[in-house]
Parts: sequence; C-alpha cells; structure tokens
Amino acid sequence: MRRGTNLPRVGDFNQMVVLDQVRRAPDGTSRSELAASTGLSLQAVSNIVARLIALGYVVEGERRAEGRGKPRTMLYLEPQGAYALGVHIDPVVVTSVLVDLDGRTVEKVVEPTPAGPEAVAGAVAAAAAGMLDRAGIERSAVLGLGVAAPGPVDLAAGTVIRPPLLDGWEEVPVRDLLAAATGFDVVLDKDVSAAMVAELWRGNRMLRGTSLFFYTGFGVAVAVAHDGELLAGSSRNAGEVGHLMVDNDGPRCDCGQRGCIGVSAAPATLVAEAVAGGVLPAGTPA
Repeated sequence: MRRGTNLPRVGDFNQMVVLDQVRRAPDGTSRSELAASTGLSLQAVSNIVARLIALGYVVEGERRAEGRGKPRTMLYLEPQGAYALGVHIDPVVVTSVLVDLDGRTVEKVVEPTPAGPEAVAGAVAAAAAGMLDRAGIERSAVLGLGVAAPGPVDLAAGTVIRPPLLDGWEEVPVRDLLAAATGFDVVLDKDVSAAMVAELWRGNRMLRGTSLFFYTGFGVAVAVAHDGELLAGSSRNAGEVGHLMVDNDGPRCDCGQRGCIGVSAAPATLVAEAVAGGVLPAGTPA
C-alpha cells in the first residue's frame, strides 16, 4: 500500500495517496486516520484534503464521536467529482469506457477493431464523444484517457513496438495519435499492466504480499505486484513471457522456435487440439 512522504515537491504524489485512501474507505475516514495510514503529518493531510474538497473529489460528511476524543469529521469520495476515459486495443475489438472517480463504468462501447492506427484513433474519438454525450458529462470533467495496448511498449515515447496480430502497428505513436484525435491527455500502458492496476484499484485483497496476474488472449503476459505496487521493471515491459518455450515439440511460433507459451496457449492452438482430440466437432471456429 502506498504511503506518502513529507519531503518537499511531492505534492501530486501525496494527493494521489490521500485520495486513494479516501476511496478505499466506503464508510468514511478522517484526517487523523489518513495521517496514520499514509505516514503524512496531520498538517500535510489537512492541506491536501482542502485541495481535494476544492476540486470536488472529496466531500465532508457527519461528525463522528468515538471515545473521549474530539469528534472526527468524516471524509468521503465524490464519485461524480471527475471522470476518465479508458480504451483497450485488441486485434479483434476496441473497448472504450467512461468511468467515474471510483472506477465504476458509466458508459461502454465495444466495436470491431478498424484496420490501421488512424482508423482506430478515429473510432476511439467517436466513441468518447458519444459516451460523454449520452452520459451528459462535459469534457472539462474528464481527467484524461488511459490506453491499454498489447506489449511491448515504449512508454517514454508513447509507442507500441510490435503488437501481435496487429498489422501495420510497428512503432506506432499511440499516445500522441489518440491525444490528437480526442483532445485529451493520454496515458499508455501494456494491457496486462493495466489489468493488474485495475485489480489493485478495485479491491483490497491484493494490497499485501505478492500477487501474480496471468493474462491470456491473443497473446500471453504476466504482471506482478507487491504490497499494492505494480512491478513493471525499468522499461515497464516486465512480464513479456510469450516467447518462453514450454514444449520442444509444440506449434511453430512466428519467432521461428517451437512451443513458445504464447502460441501454445493461443485460442487457435487450443481449439485445434480439442478438435484433433475429439473434444470439439470439426469446423469449430477458433
């Protein structure tokens, strides 16, 4: 679980830590409790809470008295205080969502993946505009757009490198492309990393110890977290395990080897094996 720091010039990080603690307390929390859980001074917490209230992200609730101490003013997340857009780019479908500050889905659009990066950017921009219009939410209330794309990625440059089964996507500047198409600030990450962050965001069960997320779709990847922190490595590409060999006599991979876990666990391979073994009827689509 993230803790704040009382060092100077880390205000944005501390604000994120405090907001996350408020979000994880559906029954409310107080300034003194936030100071204890984040490691920040009570004065620092009070200043941050004042900013969060001014932004509309946090609201004050009832005063709660427990024991002999001074009654505590409870703090709650305001889910409608801000919104964010999210996009998952997949070889078959592009999924776009509009979520509130608590991560709950407000609107969702799933459509076949258009051919080429520019067409995908146009589809995402149209989906975003449509979702905001249907939900009646102003663009100014949207914090930004998060993009989950197949790895590997170059996060510094905002590009995808050579995503599997996406022709014409070599070294594509996805971050800048979608920022230009939508007009929003864009954050790019690998799909498996984004999935792990979502698990950490939506629950408390993975905030202690080490957790492993195994992602399988048109590719295979792994994400690891420890004490609520994603361990993505210096390049943010840790977990690219698709070309680990698991079967010397397995199916041929596009890298030239046999039995890579990515191709061995691919849906087409598993369906073909099931058909060959009589588990599925001949002609079953992958």
